[in-house]
Amino acid sequence: MTECTSKPCHVLMLLSNAFDPDPRVYREAKALVAGGYRVTILCWDRERTRPMQEMRDGIAVERIYVRSTHGRGASQVFFLALFWVRALFRALRLTMHVIHAHDFDTLPLGFLIARYKRVPIVYDAHESYADMLENVPAWMKRLIFVVENVLISRVDALITVGEILEGFFRSRGAQKTCVVGNWKDPEEFAVDEDLLALERARLGIEDGRLVISFIANLGLERQIGPLIEAVKDTPEILLIVGGRGPAAPLVREASETHDNIRYLGFVDPARIPVYTALSHVVFYGFDPRNPNSRFSAPNKLFEAIACGKALISADFGEIGRLIKRYQLGYIVPEYTPEAIRDALKALSVPEVRQKVLQGAQKASQRYTWREASRRLVALYRRITSCREAWG
Repeated sequence: MTECTSKPCHVLMLLSNAFDPDPRVYREAKALVAGGYRVTILCWDRERTRPMQEMRDGIAVERIYVRSTHGRGASQVFFLALFWVRALFRALRLTMHVIHAHDFDTLPLGFLIARYKRVPIVYDAHESYADMLENVPAWMKRLIFVVENVLISRVDALITVGEILEGFFRSRGAQKTCVVGNWKDPEEFAVDEDLLALERARLGIEDGRLVISFIANLGLERQIGPLIEAVKDTPEILLIVGGRGPAAPLVREASETHDNIRYLGFVDPARIPVYTALSHVVFYGFDPRNPNSRFSAPNKLFEAIACGKALISADFGEIGRLIKRYQLGYIVPEYTPEAIRDALKALSVPEVRQKVLQGAQKASQRYTWREASRRLVALYRRITSCREAWG
């Protein structure tokens, strides 16, 4: 336990993206600020396009400029090391009482700072990091796995996004663990009816049309092709897709040639509740062969729960488990146009969607951001003696 000598207790978060903003990091930082903590986010801006320093909702953001790109593979380690060195020198000039390292690529840096400063470290494992890596040699993945095993047994607390992933880390030696899910509050998705009416008119959503949406990173693993094939010749179904990524050109082309497909481009996260509320069904596509799929607890799952909307997904990870437990939608045996069409046909029945709503209301009693933020602040209270931050 660390003793704070200044008020309020200062949390230094380490992040390997530019915080523009990262939704999970942003929500956690705001929860800590609301709990009475002072938060600084020290992050890596690879494009050098964001301000070096800014204040956002009481959160101090400091960006380290090291030019690089995402997806470099193994060569990224050299740029990451340079970020670590510059971030280390900046951190050593700060007074902090807790280090909060987001994902493995900031954990060794955070561990070093925490030991030098003699303060606790919280490891925020958003996913199974080694399983996420692409274009990286197998020996490097094994090395990351081994180093992570050593460090997670020595951190003061490990938080992660779901119960399955928590169990995975506990099996590898983590002891002080806590689930702080990417959960949502139903109030976030209570959208004004006039705003919904304007958006329906803008998108040409007619009464009686079944609306399915998918707004996320449009990676090639997101099963966009089968989704488009499933709906393109079904005018009674309207598909709304938003986001950027390698599959975006496919969506853009489909929207130009089919009247029942709308491509929104990049969607401000603040607008996601609007499009979720407009939908009857929320789609979540992922590659079940990806090792990280077994832990999947995506934002789409909790957005649909908070808004009472039906889900379509395959049976993997937290999303498959919760769809079955609470009857939140339809599990497809595989991502094929035929399977997706069958799911949409089943979910077009109003009585079925009413059962989904009842299941979502039950699930939303547990999976709320209020509960997640309460857990986060309670964890901080256990590892610090910052009575000024306790409220």
